[in-house]
Amino acid sequence: MFPIHFFFLRSLRLLVLSLCVLSAIFMLTGCAGVSGIKTTSTLPDGTVDFETIAIMPVQRILPEYSNQKFVRCPLSGAFLRTCGTPVKDAESDIEELFIEGLKSMRKYVLIPPDRVEGVYKRVKSASFKESLRDELRTTGEELGADAIVAGYLFCYLERKGYTYAAEQPASAVFSFHLIRVRDGAVIWGATFDKTQGSLMGNILDIRTFFMGGGKWITVRELSAHGIKELLNSFPERE
Repeated sequence: MFPIHFFFLRSLRLLVLSLCVLSAIFMLTGCAGVSGIKTTSTLPDGTVDFETIAIMPVQRILPEYSNQKFVRCPLSGAFLRTCGTPVKDAESDIEELFIEGLKSMRKYVLIPPDRVEGVYKRVKSASFKESLRDELRTTGEELGADAIVAGYLFCYLERKGYTYAAEQPASAVFSFHLIRVRDGAVIWGATFDKTQGSLMGNILDIRTFFMGGGKWITVRELSAHGIKELLNSFPERE
């Protein structure tokens, strides 16, 4: 028979080994950040000298055909993944989360979407073959804004199942773009494209899995995580 201390030492070694493996995984994922986010910026130092931003209502971009897997972003021209049946109030969810995130930064004066929408509709109806970016720039000018944000929603698929047993995970794809009014330049853009994966399905995405408390989260919760990370790259005021 083996002495008791032999089994104790063996268990201790296994515990230490497991902790080392988990630490390595967290270090890798910590360096990589939350996957599914792509950002672009034309600002050399990531700062701006303005304070007033108009927020366009988030627009859902639907595919022309039911079997279409990708749709084009109206502003950037990039092809992004689309999915599923539209969730009720999906655009409002993304819009609300984004505005809440910007407000928490307490660095900008925001012009709300309901006010911006009316001006944009008037500008669009009066424009003659103007580009979307020109229409947005004109809208910002009329509102007295320094910049205007346009957001687009491509996929918003709700989780099917339960918190700890999901038949289908939540999935979301959306993008935001910041246009400087004085010259119409797109100075910042960010895209979030994420479907929650299981821990065993993608061990290197352990950070996203545990951000949801180790459970299958709703599409709003997934989007909230994405917007929080996405706004980390939003321009700072000088």
